[in-house]
Amino acid sequence: MRRWQGLAATAAIMALGCVALSPARAANASPGETWKGLVDALFPHQTLTEDGTIIKLGTPLSAEDAALVPVTLHMNYTDPDLPLSDPHRVKKVTLVIDENPSPVAAVFELGPKSDVTKIETRVRVNQNTKIHAVAETVDGKLYVSESFVAAAGGCSAPSGGMDTAGGPPLGTIRLRGIKPEYVNADARRKEAVVMIKHPNNTGMQMNAATHLYVPARYIEALRVSQGNDLIFAVTGGISISEDPNFRFDYLSNGSAEMKITAADTKGTKFAKDGAVGPAM
Repeated sequence: MRRWQGLAATAAIMALGCVALSPARAANASPGETWKGLVDALFPHQTLTEDGTIIKLGTPLSAEDAALVPVTLHMNYTDPDLPLSDPHRVKKVTLVIDENPSPVAAVFELGPKSDVTKIETRVRVNQNTKIHAVAETVDGKLYVSESFVAAAGGCSAPSGGMDTAGGPPLGTIRLRGIKPEYVNADARRKEAVVMIKHPNNTGMQMNAATHLYVPARYIEALRVSQGNDLIFAVTGGISISEDPNFRFDYLSNGSAEMKITAADTKGTKFAKDGAVGPAM
């Protein structure tokens, strides 16, 4: 319950960022001013240190599809074997797309025993922008990594709709294991991907038939656990792409069972319990 209360508080901060840092501000600000304004609103009176050893952000320089831009977060990048008790371990990451109408794309809470060192997802990018990943470590310090992406129109790009004919229904959750990248890796270290069937409508997309804007509806909370141990949780916004997809690594606690719960902004809840599927 405490974890979910924390995520609810984070969601409130995300909403504040959207109100205080509007598109009108972005149009009149330089990239440096945009980021400074975001820092002042989201991390007031805190110091952010650039350090690629704690957090490293990976993005393409130019997006093939502005509605499906791949983003990779590397935590404790140069020392993935850092002890779980080390105060420099990352416990939370805030992903910020500076020039998007809603800059905070997602906040990731990492389980204290999960040892997550990588999360990959896909985001919408509305215009050429810097993207920042801000990591908070166990000792409360903040570290930041920056990237730049050239793209346009991702937030208004039409989605595939709620239920594609013959496809899985809204809220269908899929879970699959991934073959380890390194043969000699720790046998306990696993990799998996979670996908949720959902349009993640932004509120900026227009219905081609009615010429009315489609109301915003997106996954705002996701929690992935192994047994009773949290792997990671996400508080999401409109910048996460349609059919939210998260690929991640984690340290197995011996349980083959995963629990996945999610909820969208309409109050609909989704869940899946089961073993990790075959590795791809």
